[in-house]
Amino acid sequence: MNSLLTFLIGTSGITTALIFIAKFVIKWIGDAGLEKYKNELIQESIKYKSFLDRDLEKFKIKYSRLHLEQVEIIKLLYSKLITAEKPLEYLLRPIKINPDKSNEEIADEVVRKANDFFDYFDENEVIFNEETCKLIKLIEESYLKVWKTYSIKQFMGENISDELLKKLVDDMTDAYKNILQGEMQILKAELKKDFRKKLGIIEQ
Repeated sequence: MNSLLTFLIGTSGITTALIFIAKFVIKWIGDAGLEKYKNELIQESIKYKSFLDRDLEKFKIKYSRLHLEQVEIIKLLYSKLITAEKPLEYLLRPIKINPDKSNEEIADEVVRKANDFFDYFDENEVIFNEETCKLIKLIEESYLKVWKTYSIKQFMGENISDELLKKLVDDMTDAYKNILQGEMQILKAELKKDFRKKLGIIEQ
């Protein structure tokens, strides 16, 4: 009986020890596997972050170049608008003091510089949103209305009735005062504000 009890106790102790050892081995293998998996994840995360950083840097460079290009286009377009406006204003100015150019020469300048402005906008219209394009189109329409008024008077010449001449002069005065000095300046101020927002000079 004692031998049997001793055997059972011994067997139980060995079994307990084996279970403990097995649990330890499983835990060690499991911990080692988890640690290896964790390290692999860390390495993959570092690699992925590196790819993201590289792509982000490329995007920043690309965006920066695009932004700089847009800035140059905006500056040049606005400059061309001012350049086109000046000779038209001078052409319709009621009183000119010591003009150094004839009306024909100034009119040629108006046509050249206006076409330069219109063409440049058409070439770069794709970079502007709908609101900006609408503003520029309205400015073009106002500009052409003023030019049309002047062209009609020039086409009619001086050999016309006093009544018709007076109407043409009144039309030119109205175009100068209400369109060129009125609505065009309002539109130009809106465009300037829109451009400054795009350039980040003023907040959206």
